[in-house]
Formats: sequence, C-alpha cells, structure tokens
Amino acid sequence: PWGPFPGVAEVRDQTGTWNRPGTSRQTWFTDDSKADERLTEIAEGHGFAYELSGFTNVLAKLISGVRGEWSFLPDGTGTSIRWTYDFRPLPGRRWIVAGPFKQLWARYMRAALTRMVTVAQETPKGIMEE
Repeated sequence: PWGPFPGVAEVRDQTGTWNRPGTSRQTWFTDDSKADERLTEIAEGHGFAYELSGFTNVLAKLISGVRGEWSFLPDGTGTSIRWTYDFRPLPGRRWIVAGPFKQLWARYMRAALTRMVTVAQETPKGIMEE
C-alpha cells in the first residue's frame, strides 16, 4: 500500500498458469476490495500486458478498467523496466483521472516499482524462475 491506495493482498481463482494470454484471476487488495485481472499479451522474455476491471473499491466510480504493461529491456549490465497503465475513465470522470488521480498514481507506481526492484535484487538467482 501507498498513500490512499491499498496494496495487493493475494490473488484467487486463477484459471491456469500466469503465462498464457486469456488466463484470469481475481486480485484482492489490503482494503478487502478486488478486481478481475486478465493476461492479454506475452512477449516472451520482454514483457506482458494485462487488463483489470470489475473494481469493487472507489476506482469503480472513476474507471471502467485499466490496461497495464510491463516491459524488460537489456540496459548495460542490468535491465530497464517500464510499467505503464492506461486508465479508461467513466463518462465525466476524465478530468479527475487525468488530473489529481494521475499524480497520486504515478507516485504509487514509483514506490511500488522501487519495492519490487529491491525484492528482486535480494532474491537468490534461480528462485524467480520456479
């Protein structure tokens, strides 16, 4: 969690392994809300895309869904990570999503990505493939 945004607590009801387009699951957040998540694209070794919809928290009043994308590109001796979100605002809500919400969400994403990189760097090699 960060600021007004809950963290991801767990995933439930996954339909197969999370490495094939069409796989779906429910993502549950630390505030007991949830969203439906579906893997839409895989670029083996380079990234993936997914969609979230059916939010049961305040996002249900702002957006109809989200498309998220991760990409991983070689960068010297490391990796450049790109994480993007494309929100689909509900009618009349675009100004909220593009204005105040966008600023808060960008800070949340930076904090989350920083934490994920830290965890990945602390994880012994090979364990991420299991």
